[in-house]
Parts: sequence; structure tokens; C-alpha cells
Amino acid sequence: MSGSRRRKQQVQHHMFLRRKDILTRFMVDLGTLYLSTLGLKKTRELMRRQHVPETVIIRVLSFPGFRRTYGRT
Repeated sequence: MSGSRRRKQQVQHHMFLRRKDILTRFMVDLGTLYLSTLGLKKTRELMRRQHVPETVIIRVLSFPGFRRTYGRT
């Protein structure tokens, strides 16, 4: 296989983020933090006002333990 060995090693060990939209990702993280303090209804309203897609809101607030970790340990 042709190509740069260094580039192949970088790609092999690179962690790709699934969510490219940084603002939506931030709002989802913020929503999971607010879930315990504000409650489900207020957190859902907050995320809707920030234009987080409804499918994401339902998935994240229904199952907060199954969130993607993005390399956190």
C-alpha cells in the first residue's frame, strides 16, 4: 500500500468526534448537567430554545447513561 507511514499512524490513533457541530454538542453536555438540578421539563425547554434537534433531546434526556464519551475516561 502506498502512502506516508506517518500519516497512516496518525489516522490509526486519531479519535474522531461523531458530532461535528460544536455548539449542539456543548448544549447537549449542558443539558445533561442541568437535568439533575432543573428537572426534565425545564431542561427540555432549554434545549429546544437552543435549537437542539428533538431526536437528540429525547435520546439524551431519556438515557443519560448511554451518552457518547468522546475520549473521556
